[in-house]
Amino acid sequence: MPIRGTEMKSKQTLLPYLYSIVTIGCTFFIGQVILWCSPHGTNMWTSILFIFMNLIPMLLAFVFMRLSGEISGIWQFIKAAFPIRENWYAFAAAVLVPAVYYGVSLFLGNVTFTGSPFSAVIAYFPWTLLQGGLEEVGWRWYLQEHIAIKRSFVLKMLVISLIWFVWHFPIYRLPWVTTGSSNYLVFYLMILGNTFTFGAVKELSRGSLPCIAAHMLIDTAAVAMLVGSDLMMIAVLAGVEILLSILVVTLFKKKL
Repeated sequence: MPIRGTEMKSKQTLLPYLYSIVTIGCTFFIGQVILWCSPHGTNMWTSILFIFMNLIPMLLAFVFMRLSGEISGIWQFIKAAFPIRENWYAFAAAVLVPAVYYGVSLFLGNVTFTGSPFSAVIAYFPWTLLQGGLEEVGWRWYLQEHIAIKRSFVLKMLVISLIWFVWHFPIYRLPWVTTGSSNYLVFYLMILGNTFTFGAVKELSRGSLPCIAAHMLIDTAAVAMLVGSDLMMIAVLAGVEILLSILVVTLFKKKL
C-alpha cells in the first residue's frame, strides 16, 4: 500500500508538468497549421483555429482532470471551474489588475492611445473571452492549483510564468497578432507581472471567473491604449505588480 500510494503521489506531481508540455506542443502544432494554411493573413478557418489555440489550455485541463479521476464528466468540470458562488473580493482584485497594469504605465508615461472609440472597446470585450479569457481555466484554475509547489507563492509564479511565456511563442508567430514587444526580455517581464497578478486573484478565488475577468479587462483596454516596450519601464511595472501581488496573498493568508 505505501508503494502504491507513493506511485500515485508521484503521478499526481508529474501530471501538471505533462499538462504543460502537451499544451505547449498542441499550441505549436495548431500554430504551424495556421501558418501553412494562411501565412500572410486571416480567413474564416484560420480564425477558428486561432480561437481553438486559445482554448487548448482549458480543454486539456478537462482531459487531465478526467485522467486523474478528479472529475467524472464535463458537467462536473463546468461546475468546479465556474462556480455560481464566488468571493466578492476576488472580483474586486480582478478589477484592480488592469487598473494597476495601465495605471502604473500611465504614470511612467509608457502608454500610447490608439484613438479607438469607446464603442470599439465595448464591442471587443466579448471576443476576449475566446481569445484569452478562457485560457485562465487552464493556467490559473488547473495548473496553479495542481503544480507541486505549495509553500512558495513566488516560486510557483516563477515556474508558471516560464511555462506561460513559452506557450505564447506560437501565438505571437502569427503575422496578424500584435505582440507586446519583439524584445523577448520585455515580453517575459510583461508575462511575469501578469502571472503574479492573475495568480494573486486566483489565490482569492474559488473558481476561474475572477481570473477570466482580469484577463479580459486587460485585453479589452488594449484596444484603446497600448503599453510601450521600454525595458526599464516594463521592469518597474513588473516589479510593482509582483510586490502588490505578494502583499495581497500574504495578507489574505494571514486572515485564514
